[in-house]
Amino acid sequence: MRNGAGIIAVLLLLTGASLDAQEKGKKQPAAKKPVKEVMERSFKDKGALIFLVRDGESTEAQNKKLLEEFKLLDGMQPPLGDVKAWKNRTGAAVAALQELVDKKPGAVERVRSVTECSACHNAHRVGGNK
Repeated sequence: MRNGAGIIAVLLLLTGASLDAQEKGKKQPAAKKPVKEVMERSFKDKGALIFLVRDGESTEAQNKKLLEEFKLLDGMQPPLGDVKAWKNRTGAAVAALQELVDKKPGAVERVRSVTECSACHNAHRVGGNK
């Protein structure tokens, strides 16, 4: 009797661990996709939202939209690299964009300095800055 209960307990533990590992495996690739979606939506092409804002050619609505995009990125996990560094970069961009939305002097320059593509790509993009 006692051996049968022990075997059942071990099997239940192994099944639970296996299911947990499968769930973690499923969630990880999905976490990378939203970052790519934000990048394609606001950062991809030459006339993309990020470049309008960085060049000082954006409207107030576009500034707010980019602020929201960076807030989304700030809540995500980086595809690669240190999470703390990711949070520092996205947090600095959120702060600079908030200054831009609040119409503080010199905000465009601060946005430009904290949204340098290659710095983030080299640290967090798989394959670097391609």
